[in-house]
Amino acid sequence: MKKILLLFYCALCIVHCAFSQTDYPIVEKNGKSYYEYTINPGEGLFAIARKFGIKQNDLHEANENLSTNVKVGDKILIPIKTDVMNKVGEAVTTHIVEAKQTLYGISKMYNVNIDTLIALNPSAKTGIKVGETLIISKDKKITSTIIPQKSIKEKPNTTNNVTHVVQRKETLYAISKKYNIAIHDLIALNPELKDGLKAGSTIIIQGKPNSIKEVNTITTIKPTPEIETEPKQEQPKDTITINEIGKIDSIKNIDSTLLNIAYLLPLVAESPNEEKNIQRFIEFYRGSILALNEAKKEGLSANIYTYNLPKNPNKVDSVLNQLNNNNIDIVIGPAYSEQLNKVLTYTKENDITTIVPFSSKIDSAYYFSKLIQFNPPQDTLFRLILKNTFEHRNLQYILARFENCTNKGNTFANDLSTLLTDNNKEFKEIIIKPEHVDSLVNMISNDTTILVLGSSKINDVAGILDSLNHYQLPNLQIWGFEEWGINIIKKYPQTLYYSLFFPNETEQYKSNYKNWFGTRKQTVGVKYDLLGYDLTLLALKGIKNENSTLNIDTKNLHFLQSTPKLEFIDNRWLNMNYYLLFWNNITIKNIGNKE
Repeated sequence: MKKILLLFYCALCIVHCAFSQTDYPIVEKNGKSYYEYTINPGEGLFAIARKFGIKQNDLHEANENLSTNVKVGDKILIPIKTDVMNKVGEAVTTHIVEAKQTLYGISKMYNVNIDTLIALNPSAKTGIKVGETLIISKDKKITSTIIPQKSIKEKPNTTNNVTHVVQRKETLYAISKKYNIAIHDLIALNPELKDGLKAGSTIIIQGKPNSIKEVNTITTIKPTPEIETEPKQEQPKDTITINEIGKIDSIKNIDSTLLNIAYLLPLVAESPNEEKNIQRFIEFYRGSILALNEAKKEGLSANIYTYNLPKNPNKVDSVLNQLNNNNIDIVIGPAYSEQLNKVLTYTKENDITTIVPFSSKIDSAYYFSKLIQFNPPQDTLFRLILKNTFEHRNLQYILARFENCTNKGNTFANDLSTLLTDNNKEFKEIIIKPEHVDSLVNMISNDTTILVLGSSKINDVAGILDSLNHYQLPNLQIWGFEEWGINIIKKYPQTLYYSLFFPNETEQYKSNYKNWFGTRKQTVGVKYDLLGYDLTLLALKGIKNENSTLNIDTKNLHFLQSTPKLEFIDNRWLNMNYYLLFWNNITIKNIGNKE
């Protein structure tokens, strides 16, 4: 049985970079303290800023006339964070965190209460990282009471623990979710689980059943799907294990030289009404995790910060305050248009690359050169589709209107009417109802005819499509809309429509999804996990941020649902790719987006 730890969401983990006083010489300049740093081979300002947990602009402020073309051996000044100076300037006992150490282990090493450690190191409440300097005591010298050695797995104390009787077809994942406990903790409490679950057996649960609580952020580093329950010595130091409900179990390394990506997504519902809507964003995040894992197999890794950002606009400020602590390079989100202005104001001011996955309406006041808008504005997309599909085709066109209709379908019909008129192309317009289908059929000649049904509402078009299907008209094609849903689109055997999505996931992806998250719910239309996969792949491999200039190259990337075609328009990057799809009564085919 694979020992899979689900890397998912929700917990507060703010990362601080700390360097001991003896790492680099400290110099004073204009009343401020700096490290004097000597540049090593292959280093640039971007990497150095990452190494010290600061922004590249901080380096330029500390070093007048600093060139981006630094040379090996050059000496530059590195601003020292205030919290680091406070730590290194006091005569206190400190400890530098080593790989695989935990706060509990360190407290035992120095015979200090964990609460005391957290009081002296507030950030330790939400996790510690390799290389971090912890204050052990401020008022007396303490030496370690334990000689560091290889970790010994203690037998868990099972006194007063809850037990659970395994039901038929129940999985470790389901049990871990029910009781808010990590899978590896379940196995540690019940070693027999290594051989699999047995219906009717009683297993020990550490802690009581718990409900999901709202939390703010999670930090995930270099995800790995398969982690041994008892890690061997050669286990990578960069493993993080997080259970699905939202507890960070351990953080073993944060690499300051890696890309920092932040996800701003609503992953925990604030009310029962939000549960169904939240699921698509959970799916988006699941696909992102799988993309991160695939990238790691190719040697690409990143520090990942995931912030639960519900629809409530009042929560945006607190999340942005946390972003400020983590030197973020790329933001993916937010989910809701109401949150866009604040998020984009922040990312624009801080020069952070921002991928907006869902919103098509973004105020031009918030455009900037590192904004990537996946979902293009409706009018922009319509112009492109009309030009590619209708401008150069001499066919018979019938525009069928619905009374009092003002939705997307009617707007498309209006734009098509304008295009055809401007290009001196003939077309017919009618007001249509199901009882008018006979007169519509009489308007169709022997030439290929495209009937544009000017409504994106299912209720408007379903009856008409049923009636037309009875006539079996080989020369008639229907122009439809994705919003109808696949079952309505399939009512008529020759239906054209456009979409930003054309799923083409691999069997390997399906297998990976099942291994990580269980059976995948079958959906039609956009698959949000594939969207998360594709946009994370873009962030990891398609975006090159050099000297504050964004370069995007997607030529050699294998996307699973949406291949972005990003064009720099009106001071932001806009996805201008769509798929022209055709239902031929057998399958839905991608027939390209140019004719």
